[in-house]
Amino acid sequence: MRTNCGFENDQIELSSTDANIPLLAIQAANELDEIIEGRATPLDSVRRLADVLKKSFRLPPTTGAVNCFVDSGTVAVFSHAIDESGPGGDVATLEDLIKRATEIVSTLETSTNGGDHSGLGSLRDFCIALSGAAAAYQQSIFELRPAHPFHI
Repeated sequence: MRTNCGFENDQIELSSTDANIPLLAIQAANELDEIIEGRATPLDSVRRLADVLKKSFRLPPTTGAVNCFVDSGTVAVFSHAIDESGPGGDVATLEDLIKRATEIVSTLETSTNGGDHSGLGSLRDFCIALSGAAAAYQQSIFELRPAHPFHI
């Protein structure tokens, strides 16, 4: 059974606390794993995750130099996922982070277009790490919210 993961509007970003980014990322990882194992599967979650990343980093339709604002929650979630998913180059600056986001979006989109499937294992690992990072971020935001004064 598929779910829309709480994506009622098209402006969902990685730092969203009202959308289920952890579920979306895990579903994308599962779809990529199906492709790796040679089983045909719809790649709806992979497409949606690519779209979320584009919106989170405000990436233009074509790759190239990007000057944009990225909120701190997105930087935290994405950086954590990059660190946890293994080697892939140092991410020391915001420019490096945006470059990695662009590369990942491109790879996600290539996988949905029936293109080259090399490197899908590391992309799957990134999706798993992204799920964990988004869940941790959402939990930390939830814990920062003050309790309702009438709840015990």
